[in-house]
Amino acid sequence: MCKVKYILFNKGVAIRMITSLCLLIICVNIQAQDVFPENAWGVYTWGVYNPKVINPDKTPHIKGAPTILRWADLEPRNGKFEFDKLIKSKLEQLDKDNYYTTLMVWVAFSTKEVTAKDTTWAFTPPWLFQSGVPLVEFPPTVNPLGNTLTRYFPYYLDSNYKFYFHRMLNELGKYVLNLPENLKDRVLFVQSAEGSTGDGQPYKGHPIDSKYNISSREWSDFRIETWKVLVNAFSKDGELRIPLLTNYDANEEEQYNWMLTNLPNAVGLKNGMFSHGYHISDAQERLANFITFRNEVEAQGKVFFARGEQDAEYKTYGWSKQNIAQGLYWSALYATHCGLTMWNVPWEACTSEANFPAFILFNRYAAQTRASTAKFAFCALRSGLDASDTNRFPEATYGKAIKFNQQRYVNIANAFSQYGAQMSDPSKAKGGGMINRKRKGYNDAGWQILPGNYQRHLSQIEPEETSIGYWNIDTSIYGRFARGFDYANGKNTMSFDLDDNFFDSHASVVKPSVQVKIIYYEGDEGSWELCYHSADEPMKSAITITNSREAKWSELILTLDDALLNNGGEKGADLILRNKGTTNCRFHLIEIEKGHLKD
Repeated sequence: MCKVKYILFNKGVAIRMITSLCLLIICVNIQAQDVFPENAWGVYTWGVYNPKVINPDKTPHIKGAPTILRWADLEPRNGKFEFDKLIKSKLEQLDKDNYYTTLMVWVAFSTKEVTAKDTTWAFTPPWLFQSGVPLVEFPPTVNPLGNTLTRYFPYYLDSNYKFYFHRMLNELGKYVLNLPENLKDRVLFVQSAEGSTGDGQPYKGHPIDSKYNISSREWSDFRIETWKVLVNAFSKDGELRIPLLTNYDANEEEQYNWMLTNLPNAVGLKNGMFSHGYHISDAQERLANFITFRNEVEAQGKVFFARGEQDAEYKTYGWSKQNIAQGLYWSALYATHCGLTMWNVPWEACTSEANFPAFILFNRYAAQTRASTAKFAFCALRSGLDASDTNRFPEATYGKAIKFNQQRYVNIANAFSQYGAQMSDPSKAKGGGMINRKRKGYNDAGWQILPGNYQRHLSQIEPEETSIGYWNIDTSIYGRFARGFDYANGKNTMSFDLDDNFFDSHASVVKPSVQVKIIYYEGDEGSWELCYHSADEPMKSAITITNSREAKWSELILTLDDALLNNGGEKGADLILRNKGTTNCRFHLIEIEKGHLKD
């Protein structure tokens, strides 16, 4: 039995996501409840927190904002701290708005420029250099947004620098732990920022004077020494009261082992390459390592959490600027797929109603990281053209599989151009993640980009063998990617497997009322059927849909009262989308919600 609700969306019109009336089941494990508030994870702003523009009225879909402190402001004079001004007043406003926050102190870079007449100070207190800390000079560099800057840094290994740095961290911890409980509870975690801003490296570039070079061994020792100070600073009665987050890109085996051994209850990572968009080079190995570490943390009974930020590239480069709402939507799906629990987005983007679907989506799934405790499972359909894959794209046909072989990317995309694939800026595809994010338009082939769907707890069975990818269907948020049938080549059945741990009940027991959502392209001619593993049939037909051929995406919601979802279909399928005609219907997303109230 199933009950059906149709929700139709018009093309080109801002989409209001529909929240169904359902029973809120608390699906959080005991440890997560102990470490973090139940509703903590989701979208947070990025940049300076200003309650005049970041508040429930203007940014209704955020969970909070970071508290980013500049050491120069925090300690403007030697030993004189501005904690009340820079921290307490913000926490009081955050508490009033029911927002959470994170703490991070930027210690460097020190200045934007140094001239005979003027010095433009940035994050390091100027008085520090009067104590003898060297101010290290660097040649001009170009930042990720294309601006050329000449910056100066402190020499971190100087004994005076370390003394004052550690003193500041200890005073910060002492202050925060002695705040009133309602304010202290607003702080989710502290991010260690040992070097340049929140990155894990000491410098941006290489010092002009080589005597200030810092080896990887020296930097590793400095970082771990900093973490020890932070753990001590934020501990009370021998217990770490506020969790610590470190930077993934700078961590190696030694750092990971230290965190696993020394951080109790929770371990956090910042992973910027999961948050700056999608189609990021070298993502496969990065994600595999990330998941491996997460599993090790959870195997110890600890809570794993992760954050990343979207910078101003969303309004700077063509891949997003030409359609910001769409760019943010697929960035949200990518960040979710990769396992971020917190996504920091520039506050300006958080005020635009056109972007709200991206934030609603990320908030919906951010905390749903473990199948057994998750309320939702989803699969967003797409195909990634991985130029490093010589099985799918043989060198004899597409060219030598070398990362810098620009023509190979073009050849691969051209092979799928009839399905909408394109390469607008192939020179950016052959670079790393920081180069990828500068692309002027859509690049649909990349190097070791994720090749399949973006998903959580719901996977498509043999996606390339049973369906075909589509690109750039329309300018709606959904239209960037899709998958569909390929009738001419006998691809008429798209099957999905729900994680076996999604339901706690015994496999032979009918599940509580389950809601299934399907977003599909109404503009395709043809018809299709949804089937599911029910209590009385291996694959029971839930509904057959005949598309109207009107150029828009539609959302179908069904409530299944007799779902078993125990791999009863062919190849262990729980759900099947089946072609009922001779054309190629296309789909964006399929979602399962458990514990839905029966109407």
